[in-house]
Amino acid sequence: MTKYEGSATMYMRMPMSTSALPIQGSCMVEDKRITLKFPFTGIEFDLPSSPSEDRNEFDFKIRGARGDMTMTIGFIPELKCFTGIGKQEEDDQPVLTFYFYPTSSPMSRLPKH
Repeated sequence: MTKYEGSATMYMRMPMSTSALPIQGSCMVEDKRITLKFPFTGIEFDLPSSPSEDRNEFDFKIRGARGDMTMTIGFIPELKCFTGIGKQEEDDQPVLTFYFYPTSSPMSRLPKH
């Protein structure tokens, strides 16, 4: 089973405001299962297939508390790193951003938060 680790950011909408508060968390991927952990909450969902460096960017939907969210997963070959963005159907601003990588990636040398 392939394992990846990384970081995630959730953008919490502030009541009575147009601004969003970024909350830093962690990202773990085991086979097709992604776990995003944040203070006080977490999000888990399955990818359509296991991460593959040969696959170009792809989109899929997950059901969230506020309706469907479109997830976009891509790969950056130079960094051996996958990136992800989650957006609500009606919004252009991301709700989630995350990245994950194998231990052989140069990204694994970055300090952990």
